[in-house]
Amino acid sequence: MSTHPGDTPLSYAVPSRKTRGSRRGSRATAGDPPALRDLPIFSTVDDATLARLALEAKVEAFEDGAVIFRQGDPVSAVVVILHGFVKMLRIAPSGDETLIGIRSDGETVGEPPSNANEIYRVSAEAVGQTSVLKLPAARFARLMKESPALSSAVTQDAKDKIAALITEIESLKAQNADQRLANFILSFCPPGEERCRFRLPYDKRLIAARLGVKQETLSRAFAKLRDYGVRTETRDVLVESVSRLVDQCDQLGRQSRLPSERAGHAARDDAA
Repeated sequence: MSTHPGDTPLSYAVPSRKTRGSRRGSRATAGDPPALRDLPIFSTVDDATLARLALEAKVEAFEDGAVIFRQGDPVSAVVVILHGFVKMLRIAPSGDETLIGIRSDGETVGEPPSNANEIYRVSAEAVGQTSVLKLPAARFARLMKESPALSSAVTQDAKDKIAALITEIESLKAQNADQRLANFILSFCPPGEERCRFRLPYDKRLIAARLGVKQETLSRAFAKLRDYGVRTETRDVLVESVSRLVDQCDQLGRQSRLPSERAGHAARDDAA
C-alpha cells in the first residue's frame, strides 16, 4: 500500500528554473518535492499555469507491488513518476493480467483526463520503491481547457507515447527474443562507455513479460549473449564490449533456425 505518512504536498508554487546541467541526474523523493518545471511534460508550460497546478499536488511513496490506481476506477489524479518504476496492466474478466508497459522517472502513467467522467483504462502498480507526483484530475482537466500551453504539452506527451509504442510493436514483430534482449541490455549501457556494469531494474520474470517472451526463452537468450561478452549474476550485468554487442545484434536475428522453427517465429518467440 502507499506510505501515506510520507505523502508530501507541493506547498509552494513554482521554484526557480534550473539549468540543464543542474537538472541532470537529480532525483526527487517523497521528502524532496520536485519543481514542476523539471518534469518533461511541464517543461514548456508557463509559470502561471504551473503555479495553479502545484496548489493541490502531492508526492506519494509506494512499496513494491502497491497499487497506485486500478483499472475501471474514476480518474482521480494525473500521475507522474518521480523515482522508480510503474507497471501498467490490463485485467481480463477472468482475472488474467497482461503487461501493457513499464514507465520510469519523469513519465506519466495513464492518460490525463479531458472531463470529469473518465476511468483508468489500466491498473498501475509500483515496481520496487517508487515515488510519484499526483495532480488532482479535476483541476488538471480545467487548466487544460484554460491553458493552451498545458494542452499542447499533454498532446506532445501523448505523441511521444504513441511513438514509443510503435517502436515497441516493431520490436515485437520484427525481432526475435535474442535481439529484443540485446537491445534491452544496450539501453542501459551509458553512452560512450565500451565496458560497463549495471543492475537490472527489475526481476527477469518482469523483463520476460516486457519483452513478450516466456521465462525459459529469456533464459536461453541470456545464455546466448554470453558468447558476445554479456555476463549475468542474478540481476547484475557485465557487458565486456558494448561495440561488439551492437555489431552482433543484427547477426542474432540472422542466425539459422531449425526448419520447424522458421515459420511464424515472431508469434512463437513467445507470447508470454
